[in-house]
Amino acid sequence: MFKENLLPYFHGALLDEDVDKLLELDGDFLIQTKIEPGKKKKKLVLAVKHSQRTIRIPISKGHSFPTIRALVTYHQDHRIEMYGADMLFLKRPINKGRFQLNHSDIKIIKKIGFGAYGTVYKGILLKNLCPVAIKRIDCTDKSEQGLIDLMKEARVMQLYDHVNVVKFYGFIVDREPFLLVMEYCKDGSVEDKLREYGRRLSISSRVDIACQVSRGLEYLHQKGCIHRDIATRNCLLHGTVVKLADFGMCRATLVYKIDLSKPQNVRWLAPEVWRSGETRFCTDIFAFGITLWELFTIPYTHPYSFWKAYKVKERVMAGYRLRSPDDMPESIITLMRRCWDQDPSKRPSAKETREYLEDIIRVNYELFIFIS
Repeated sequence: MFKENLLPYFHGALLDEDVDKLLELDGDFLIQTKIEPGKKKKKLVLAVKHSQRTIRIPISKGHSFPTIRALVTYHQDHRIEMYGADMLFLKRPINKGRFQLNHSDIKIIKKIGFGAYGTVYKGILLKNLCPVAIKRIDCTDKSEQGLIDLMKEARVMQLYDHVNVVKFYGFIVDREPFLLVMEYCKDGSVEDKLREYGRRLSISSRVDIACQVSRGLEYLHQKGCIHRDIATRNCLLHGTVVKLADFGMCRATLVYKIDLSKPQNVRWLAPEVWRSGETRFCTDIFAFGITLWELFTIPYTHPYSFWKAYKVKERVMAGYRLRSPDDMPESIITLMRRCWDQDPSKRPSAKETREYLEDIIRVNYELFIFIS
């Protein structure tokens, strides 16, 4: 480990756009590392705010100070001469924030999942021995792109705190591999639960899961965030509590334009997205309708499992909708069909879906039991 990692103002490979937001006043400074394509070693950089812009000064390996701390201490008392008449002052060190962790803050225990996005491990947050899920975004020979993807997710996740949204503990960029640290949900995904339990999972439990998903989704929408990947595989269970997870596609915006030439989650995608390329809250609601279908399909199967992706796109755009599952209550069928309205403006809001499902639970509370 580099000794620099121990400095409170060492921010590792934090991206320039994030560094620039941290440096607010002239003389604010921090140390960051820069990824150089094709090179294993990272370049140390001193970033300083000066005249409303960020100046980045490479720190050479052969600098004349015994440590980085000594270099910084010296230049807090002595100005740094720049080209021309400019002089830089190191006034205020900007320390790492609450979500910036180091590799030394965690212990990885075992791998618990993997996919196109990367690998997930179970681990421990050492300061309080809290179990955590640690996500590594795999990007072979593309460290910079992996870091960009990781920071997009980190920026979104640190904005939210809700019982039905996976808690975010922080990100690690002091050195590779770059990691996200999140709440560990010991009971796996809702999709796994549906596959394993079959008819042993009661209808009332399925309604409760749907209601909790709607609460999490309502919270995100209230915060101006489109999840873009609502599905039972991305809903995790911690006991009886359901938590929305996987924020890799999530965007804190009211409208997000996507690149339709890239792979999409076709089976959950609203038909209008193929025409406009735009995702909105109403496209999350369409995906929520597919999630309802997943919840009540016994035994569990993927939506449109009888068609290839291109056929799904073609038919859904033409107005086709999945047949209602045999075990789905009429009240849920009504909600599901509303979520799938061809006219996005006629779909319910996340708030309306939550209120509707809570009313169903309230009316049927005598029969209601929690997930066992």
